[in-house]
Amino acid sequence: MTSTRIVIKDDRQFERLEAVRERHGVNWRGMLIKGAEQLEAGGVLPSDEDCLEEGE
Repeated sequence: MTSTRIVIKDDRQFERLEAVRERHGVNWRGMLIKGAEQLEAGGVLPSDEDCLEEGE
């Protein structure tokens, strides 16, 4: 099995990612795969501002 380590130095960004992960009920691997699928499909990922508005 191969592993990847991602370092997130910004606590606020980590908290936002963790909240998205929990809201969608996926693990970190699942979130990475879903993000990759969205990019490959030509989808645009939401901006930081869009994510913050969604969480309000």
